[in-house]
Amino acid sequence: MNIQAEAKRFFISRFGLAEGLSANQILTIHQDRNQFLWIGTPNGLQRFDGRTFMTYEVKKDGVRQPSLPVYEIQEDQAGNMWLRIGNEYGYYIPEKEQFTPFPFEKKQVRSSWEFLWMDQRGNLFIIFKENKILWFDPLKGHITDQNLPIKLPDGWRPNSIFEDRQGKYWLSCVEGIAVYDPAKDQVYTAFHNPENLPLLQRTDFHHVINVYQDQEDIYWINYWDPDEILLSYESKTNQWKDHKEELRNGNDNYQEVYGILELPDGQFWRYGVQTLADYDRQSQQFTRVVQDDILFDKITKAIWDPSKGIWLGTDQGLYFLHLDTPDINFFNLDNKNGNNELQTVEEVIYQGDTTLWMGSWGKGIKIYKPIYGEQDSDWSRKNLPSGPEFKQVWDLFHDKKRELVWVALQKGNLQVIDLDTRKSFLLSPDVFGGSTIRAIAQDAKGDLWFGTQNGAVIHYTGEGIQESGFRRFRKVGGTIPKLLVSKDQKIWVATINEGVYVFDPGDGKIIQHLDDRVLSSNKIEKIHQLNDSIFLMGYELLNKFNALTGKNQVFSYSDGMVSNVISHIESDLTGLAWIYTPNGMTQFDVNNNTFSSFGKNHFFSQLPTDGYSGTRLSNGALAFVSNNALLIFDPLQFERNLPPLRPTVTSVSLFGIYVGDGTVENSQRVFSSHQNNLTFDFNILNFLLQDRFGYYYRLVGAGQDWEKARGDFKAVYSLLPPGTYRFEVKTANELGVFSEAAAYAFEIKPGLVQTWWFKALLGMLFLGIVVLIYRMNINRIMAVVKLRSQLARDLHDDMGSTLSTINILSSMAKTKLGTDPAKTSDYISKISENSQRMMESMDDIVWSIKPQNDSMEKLIARMREFANQVLESKDMVFSMEVHQRILGLKLSMDARRDLFLIFKEGVNNAAKYSGASRVFIDFGLDGALFTMRIKDDGKGFNMDDLEEGNGLENMKKRASNLGGNMEIDTNPGKGTELILKVLL
Repeated sequence: MNIQAEAKRFFISRFGLAEGLSANQILTIHQDRNQFLWIGTPNGLQRFDGRTFMTYEVKKDGVRQPSLPVYEIQEDQAGNMWLRIGNEYGYYIPEKEQFTPFPFEKKQVRSSWEFLWMDQRGNLFIIFKENKILWFDPLKGHITDQNLPIKLPDGWRPNSIFEDRQGKYWLSCVEGIAVYDPAKDQVYTAFHNPENLPLLQRTDFHHVINVYQDQEDIYWINYWDPDEILLSYESKTNQWKDHKEELRNGNDNYQEVYGILELPDGQFWRYGVQTLADYDRQSQQFTRVVQDDILFDKITKAIWDPSKGIWLGTDQGLYFLHLDTPDINFFNLDNKNGNNELQTVEEVIYQGDTTLWMGSWGKGIKIYKPIYGEQDSDWSRKNLPSGPEFKQVWDLFHDKKRELVWVALQKGNLQVIDLDTRKSFLLSPDVFGGSTIRAIAQDAKGDLWFGTQNGAVIHYTGEGIQESGFRRFRKVGGTIPKLLVSKDQKIWVATINEGVYVFDPGDGKIIQHLDDRVLSSNKIEKIHQLNDSIFLMGYELLNKFNALTGKNQVFSYSDGMVSNVISHIESDLTGLAWIYTPNGMTQFDVNNNTFSSFGKNHFFSQLPTDGYSGTRLSNGALAFVSNNALLIFDPLQFERNLPPLRPTVTSVSLFGIYVGDGTVENSQRVFSSHQNNLTFDFNILNFLLQDRFGYYYRLVGAGQDWEKARGDFKAVYSLLPPGTYRFEVKTANELGVFSEAAAYAFEIKPGLVQTWWFKALLGMLFLGIVVLIYRMNINRIMAVVKLRSQLARDLHDDMGSTLSTINILSSMAKTKLGTDPAKTSDYISKISENSQRMMESMDDIVWSIKPQNDSMEKLIARMREFANQVLESKDMVFSMEVHQRILGLKLSMDARRDLFLIFKEGVNNAAKYSGASRVFIDFGLDGALFTMRIKDDGKGFNMDDLEEGNGLENMKKRASNLGGNMEIDTNPGKGTELILKVLL
């Protein structure tokens, strides 16, 4: 680590409001056994998985509570979470968001100086600073000062408790230090020290803030007298040391060092107000961490993360201190007078002295020496004209054959620097035609090659500095941003408009032209030869061209690159390509076409987005430049092909509402049919490594194919059908080695209409409907058959017999025509009578089958018409009464016909036999019975003397067909009444 890097000892990641924190003021932090980070803020409780902050509500008895400050978070030995929310203490079930407070046994005088502490036995204590100690009594279910597991000297006011490895409790109090030994049930102080404890041999301690014994058996005592004092006592040497001056911030700001953090490897840290420092056990001194990327006034809590870092909860957000910060030299140039616009970097080794030369677009050459920083470069600009074009550097190259540095400038100018004399020379060869020189390369013979803005390739073969040594080699269309002399000494020319040309340096012939028919685009600004056959090139996409096979592969963001835009490409000594992009650095392994990126949790994520050039140094280190910075690092210090870690399903959301995750046993696993929109978030709960692997997921039950996560680290499934599913996610390293899959099994129950028995019932119903329709169709056909049969029968019975009679009468009339005119006339009269009756019957049949005659109103009208024709011809007066409800009745064709024929027969009988002068006809309702009455005032008759003929028998039969009965009420001299009653 050099001097410049020493000023920034650690890589820092910061999280605040923009990243999802509910408040920049952190009150407490805690990492649970699953490696989730829990954060308490003035605005409530949050959980962090390294990517996403999840906000939790607080419910009491199922009722959502207002967002109150979360001051304390503790986890007991059973994994239960204990919180102080507002002024209440209790346990919290995160997956249910349920908070159950523990009440105080007695009303307490509260202050802001109280905190939660848990001993090695799992007992939970509340320390009211400078007041008293209470504890959570699990048997009585409340917070009390009775039956305390810890004893305190009478009248002593505690500030904190520490439990040592022997189980003794060290009580830091206003009055001094007290020790409680539960094994002997004894309390020791400076005034009662039968065990001769070294710390109790001093009587000058008061207002003690904390006491701590570290892994090296060094005791640390923090107290006030009147200023804050930090002492260490080494029991092995019996030596005391004051460390307060080591921690002073060098100004008059208030400072307080109350926090203690010891790492598993023995590293020791102190923190507090205006203080963060680590302890060097070799020098026995603290070193303050002062960096411009970590700002705070107060650190409330610091905890160790097993991923080799420290989480800091501050009043300016959440910080992660990377303790494995790589050995990286990141040098920022002074840009107070404007950006430097660095365009290129070149390693210059002269007489064993190594320097890095950087060309800027506007300020000429900058020179940097590792370890010592920026060097004087004003001498390189001597003897140059003052115009801006002489300070606008596009490229520079160290010519080891001639010990010259060639500097490509605007308007066809070349600056040449002699390293022996440190003198600059300005050349403006006519062969450049005043065009800006963009690129410089050198072949194995030492000849130089130049590419220009207007597409000219210039070849230089001169000795030393000779303008006569330049000649035009070839001309291509468009700007040449990059020239490359390949290992087989071919000239590769990248252009912005025409792709890449490959020339023979001897005769200038085009060996190959790679344009958008082969490459991803004709715009190629970067080209790098990785080995004998593989060339990497591109600008907005990465092309991997195999010069032996002529095949090209194109890679993009969707294939694992952190950005499609390529700022520069370099390779390390192992053949791994390093690609600098606006989104950071990525590694590319051409052997298996895999990318390995470092993500937002790594130093490379904070690289400037305006990088342009780079180079590999002679010692294997890589150097990249951006507008105002130089980055140098050893690429071999980064581990590759790490064993992939098993990920965690960090959240399962139903319609965006959290219902569980892979770490919670009682997460929701059964869903109803309409709860079918699920989102799964996943991650490796290792902050440093979570971005170093690829993530693959699938949903077994919906498909078997693995899908690669593209950066959002979540899988969304909508409108899932009922069934049994298992969501699986795994990680893979660069070699394609997969981790064990994490799984989340669940079931979506079918709805009522999706159950098998409902479907079976639905099928049966469908079959029933089909059968019903079939039967209705059959009934309709049978009804037609019945109608046809009835019509045939009626035609046969009525028409057939009548026509037969007419035929007989016609024959008889024909035989009597010449011999008996009177008889013939009688026969003809009968023929006329039968014909009339046949016509009436035919009219009745046709009328009865018409659908428009289905209403009772039409039937009554026809009955009235018939009665009027028959009775008026006999000079009989008739009246007809119809009940209003009768007109709304509907009758079938058969019922209508039978009713009409009964009526017709009844009226005919009254007209023929009654001798009446009046006939009364009535249609009415008697309860649910339809009634028809035909009454005359005629002569009547005796029912016993009646000989039933076909007419009366047919009437009774038709009444039976209607489902009713017919009665005749008559007596001689009293008229006759026909009564028909039908249940409709």
